[in-house]
Amino acid sequence: MKLTALPGKVRLPRSRRGRILTMLVLVALLGGAGIGWWSSRAGELPDGVVFAYGDQTETVEQLQDRIQTLKALYGVQPPDTQDTAKSDTFRRDTAKAVAVGMVLDGAARDRGIVIADKAARDVLTRFISQQIGEGPDARSKFVQALGTTGTSEDAVIDEIKRQLAVSQLFDSVTKGSSVSDAEVADAFAQRKAQLDNPERRQIANIVVRTKEDADRVLADLNAGTPFETLVAQRSLDGATRGKGGDLGQVTAAQLEDEYGKAAFAVPAGGRFGPTQTKNGWNVGWVRQVLPPQPAVLDQVKDRLKQQLVLEKALATWREWLGSQLAGANVRYADAYRPADPTAPPQQAPGWSVPGQAPGQAPAQPRPSR
Repeated sequence: MKLTALPGKVRLPRSRRGRILTMLVLVALLGGAGIGWWSSRAGELPDGVVFAYGDQTETVEQLQDRIQTLKALYGVQPPDTQDTAKSDTFRRDTAKAVAVGMVLDGAARDRGIVIADKAARDVLTRFISQQIGEGPDARSKFVQALGTTGTSEDAVIDEIKRQLAVSQLFDSVTKGSSVSDAEVADAFAQRKAQLDNPERRQIANIVVRTKEDADRVLADLNAGTPFETLVAQRSLDGATRGKGGDLGQVTAAQLEDEYGKAAFAVPAGGRFGPTQTKNGWNVGWVRQVLPPQPAVLDQVKDRLKQQLVLEKALATWREWLGSQLAGANVRYADAYRPADPTAPPQQAPGWSVPGQAPGQAPAQPRPSR
């Protein structure tokens, strides 16, 4: 079993708000707010120390261990070491992220937030059950997989504790955030274009390797061969081959540009292609056209209100976080000092943040791998 099955899969909990609270574990580390809190030079640090914060230090070895855990849980992928510029940015941004994490850990302790081992282990047990299965064999497989990446179950437990603590800290800081009906109505008027449901189309697709293959598919269709038959015989997409090539109901924005233009240029029942995408050459069939639907306040009111409450809570969180960071004093080793110490932290290249973009993923035609 390879650990590649694990990155990005720890989610606490499954609700949209819960995904965003989980996201704060890394967004707070990588995004946050506040300026003027990084000490550029306040005394030299010992060899092998990345940074010092109060009476705490982070060593190079500890930082590497943290990266392995983040890689296992969140899909963090350090850049190729041969790309020295990206590696340098990643190293500095990662050190910065860990330092902010220490600030948050201290804030959680100050508010009396303590996560019990049992709570974290219960979360891990549920995760293993969902991803691997039940019983001791499943846990053994999970632990073995962690070992292949150089991390450990204890390190994962510590990271889950951090997730739960930041979630509780967020609730504590943003308690009382509310939105009035008048604010919801105003937001609806301002965001109506975004809330409208765009035109969707039910599309079936055949993907092949070359334009010549796609031309032969079209010729067979014109000769009367059923689309579903050619999907089963020719399509490279194992995910849709057993469903007649069905991509589901998709919007133009969910498709690669050229494919989307072609798919939305023909009427219901029409065929289009050959069209090249990054996955090959495609011939499509528009099975159904679902016209756009304007948003109605009564239908989206509850969802919009939840979004506004969350936005207000996030604004409160960022303002609070800024005040916390303003008083911190982090001293970096030269090789790990952020490129712009006074700027808000930016997401490091290759980091995958859980829950960062809630919503449906693009339904781009793609062959099986």
